[in-house]
Amino acid sequence: MFVSRLNKISVCALIVVGSVRFSAFCQSDEPKVVRYNGKVSQQIVMTRDSPIIDHATGKRISYQTYDNMLRRSPGLYKTQPIFDKYGKASSFEIIKKSQLYVQPDGSVMNNPDLMPEVGEPIAPFVMRGLDGKEYDSEKLRGRYILLGFWVRYEKPLYTFASTKVISSFVDENKRKGIEIVSLGTTLNTEEECLEAIPKRNCGFIPVPESYGFNHRYKVSETPYFILVDRKGIVKAMAPHTEFSKISELELR
Repeated sequence: MFVSRLNKISVCALIVVGSVRFSAFCQSDEPKVVRYNGKVSQQIVMTRDSPIIDHATGKRISYQTYDNMLRRSPGLYKTQPIFDKYGKASSFEIIKKSQLYVQPDGSVMNNPDLMPEVGEPIAPFVMRGLDGKEYDSEKLRGRYILLGFWVRYEKPLYTFASTKVISSFVDENKRKGIEIVSLGTTLNTEEECLEAIPKRNCGFIPVPESYGFNHRYKVSETPYFILVDRKGIVKAMAPHTEFSKISELELR
């Protein structure tokens, strides 16, 4: 029984806002917050059945090939999760460290050059809001989408002032007949969201346990916002401190 468990679980990736570290024999099936103290940690489990992509070729490789690469060249490669349109780490990529954006302390940061770009289509997503509804970017064509990327709905980032600018922007456009679907990612569970979100209008629909989207869109700074137009094209991007780049836009 113990042997079969070891065969099933091969390796666990630990994501720390922009950094990737590995430890063996993790047994959780879903990303889980390990520690939050100014940094974010998640456990991402990789099994022998997980799809593995060789970054150099872009092709899928077997676990045996992957294992041989690591054994032949210890320390040369890093393995990082690839987040799909559901914000889940559905596959993994093996990549040479020389091709990563590595900090002096060895941490791997989200490369800002890989973030969505204004004028380009947003990579598709499917989010499930706290309201129980599913928000599919493909089905939201014809409406504006405001994506807000958070860590947790708590101070000092999540305050009345921080959400007031969002709700004002959404409400002002609604009065003009322009609908904006506003969504906010977070590490919080559904129960934590219900407790943290006040009865007042916070300007967005919380999406519980959705921090994987921060990774998918390479967002390292939070709160951060991406406005998508009716055709699914990124219209504007801005950190919270520069939200006026979005709120001052004339939407049509």
